[in-house]
Amino acid sequence: MTDLKSLKKILSILILLSSPLFLLLAAETITFKGGYTKAVMREGRETLMLTQGATVEVGSITFEAQNIELMGPNSRYLVGTEGVKITDNSNHIIIRSNTLSYDREAQQLLVDGWVEIQDLKNEVIASGAYLSYNREDAVMLLQISAKLLRHTESGAMICKADSIEYDRDNMKLLLVGNSTVEYKNDFYQASVTTVDLNSEEIVMEGEIKGTIHG
Repeated sequence: MTDLKSLKKILSILILLSSPLFLLLAAETITFKGGYTKAVMREGRETLMLTQGATVEVGSITFEAQNIELMGPNSRYLVGTEGVKITDNSNHIIIRSNTLSYDREAQQLLVDGWVEIQDLKNEVIASGAYLSYNREDAVMLLQISAKLLRHTESGAMICKADSIEYDRDNMKLLLVGNSTVEYKNDFYQASVTTVDLNSEEIVMEGEIKGTIHG
């Protein structure tokens, strides 16, 4: 009976190790370098601290900062401060800030502080004082003095709001709170504005104001 239980336990472990989730985590290689490195390998307190100019590569993403800390099981969490630059090569995105927090498992990036974004693929430049970016969903949320510029054949489209949600895959924006759009020398202002960056369609809700040059 005991041998049967042991066999079932071994089979369960083998199934877990062969699951897609395990293979994904196991296959993701982390490389790093820094001017000074300190490692704490005690179970439950695994931490790797890189200072004096640090670089960490996780899959297709490169993190650069003056200080970077990797922590948690399998170095799940990454925290950086001072002169942060994030290069997401697979999505053609460059992000600059002074802080960053990244969850490798959830693929969730948070920046609490001023942030500037270059989306090279979609010809978009954005900025704000807070960023939440889910790489899996390809959705960015910018808050506090949020601004997004898109280059078009008709010139620059400039979008501003208290909060901007940017869906990169569907090329759509949701502007909430004091939203304004400047495009083709026209000006639109509303409480809530949605913008389709592909069709250049602008839909406004709430108290609406604007200036159109015919």
